[in-house]
Amino acid sequence: MDHTLTVSAAYGRDFKSKKEILNYWNSNRDFQNLGIEQTGYINKQDAKKYKVGFLNVRYKNLMNIAVIDVNKDSIKWNNY
Repeated sequence: MDHTLTVSAAYGRDFKSKKEILNYWNSNRDFQNLGIEQTGYINKQDAKKYKVGFLNVRYKNLMNIAVIDVNKDSIKWNNY
């Protein structure tokens, strides 16, 4: 399906850098879905299972966005 989800760190955490986000992702830890109609948590294993293409990860108090390419397990470094 290759859809995109907007997420943040789960359980009250906040990321400070893209490197921290990528380490969290590769550890298969939970991200909180920030979608209006969809709530809950997703991790690397779930994202691949449900064919998510990208995760827009909000960080630094939800002020910045990093984009994870789920298929490549990498962050697009040329974004904000």
